[in-house]
Amino acid sequence: MRKRNATITRKSITPAQFRNFIFMGRSVFTLENNETNNYLTFQIKEVKKNNKVVPNEFTVQCKSLGDKAYGYQFLGFLNTATKRFNTYKRTPNTFIGFTVFFWLMQNLERLEDFTKLAIYHEGRCCKCSLPLTVPESIDSGIGPECKRKMLQKSIDKLKDLGLWNASLSYDDNVINALKADPSLWTQVHVPEGIKPQEEFKVHRMFEKMGIF
Repeated sequence: MRKRNATITRKSITPAQFRNFIFMGRSVFTLENNETNNYLTFQIKEVKKNNKVVPNEFTVQCKSLGDKAYGYQFLGFLNTATKRFNTYKRTPNTFIGFTVFFWLMQNLERLEDFTKLAIYHEGRCCKCSLPLTVPESIDSGIGPECKRKMLQKSIDKLKDLGLWNASLSYDDNVINALKADPSLWTQVHVPEGIKPQEEFKVHRMFEKMGIF
């Protein structure tokens, strides 16, 4: 784990923003210990086969050598639906990226509890990877057009499941949907104001994540 160079500029995001950010398809983010200034950068990308996205399948890489691109090491494949992680055997299991990634998955729904943790995005949209220029997008890590599509996809998902009430706000619809089906946390955009509750934790709990 490297100590962060003071010249590196990254935009911090909240744990709530991060939970929407991490599995959007092309997320690159840095986790830092504010007390020690040690940090690691991760890249989580959706898997494509025949130019089509494979649902719930992601590759995970970690960079521990500062900002040099060749510092990335491949960790393996993650399936967010089955919560299984297929490790890459050529990367030593002693590599710190594994330890931090497993910790992150196990604590994703309670990152607010870790006050020394800082989370940064790299200035690019977590969905399309284009540079972010709109202030609101820089704050959240997702571009306006990708966010619009993400919200519409979430609405369509709730409508398909019969969980959308046109007379309610988006936030209220999501709250009601999560009460009906907690696993929707991985399938819809969850507004920042909605904090994980005990009955919702099934969506983020990777403590039983299979590793093979």
